[in-house]
Amino acid sequence: MDRQHDSPHATDDQGRPKRESVSAGLQRFTHAAHVHINRHPLLSGLTKPGYALDKYQALLAAYYHIYAVIERHIDAFLAVNALPFSYGERRKLPWLVTDLKYFGIDPETPDLSPLRPIALAPIDSAGELIGTLYAIEGATLGCQVLSRHLHETLGLTASSGACFFNGYGDAHETQRRWREFGVFANSIRANPKQQGAAELSALGVFEVIERQLDDYHARLDR
Repeated sequence: MDRQHDSPHATDDQGRPKRESVSAGLQRFTHAAHVHINRHPLLSGLTKPGYALDKYQALLAAYYHIYAVIERHIDAFLAVNALPFSYGERRKLPWLVTDLKYFGIDPETPDLSPLRPIALAPIDSAGELIGTLYAIEGATLGCQVLSRHLHETLGLTASSGACFFNGYGDAHETQRRWREFGVFANSIRANPKQQGAAELSALGVFEVIERQLDDYHARLDR
């Protein structure tokens, strides 16, 4: 037996570990971008005492507009491509609408609309879909930790302004849905071209989110 094929260090012709899951590959590829965005002032403060409510509300407004575009692209792609994945029960935009309504905030007002277009291209392949989903499903996975901090620092709960950060309701269900996504993501495991598309798509989502958060954070300093 050629044991190189069984080694976790064996790589394909593009340098990716052969036995690596698609999700693990995406995590590795986007690690630097993910770390960088987690240090953004609108996000890093969520875990610290004294995080201002107006920052949190600006974050919700930014996410509302970002997720509106992302979910529109997801819906458009899945409407014409029969894939073994349903996004219907995973929608995040309604969670954001719920939170903004709790605070009496209309994100469509000029003061809360994006300063520049949300430059996410339509999804054109399964790889691009998986990369996009990786970015937002991974964010939902991380929200479980943040939700506890929001309750401690701002007194927010799933029914009082933190529905988005409550994710799928509890850690067990959130983990189950993440594993479900991982199975779907592995459908492109044998297709390096689609994996490359997934990597670039995930990275693109992180970059767009960071640009929008920069804009919304700058408004707070006016």
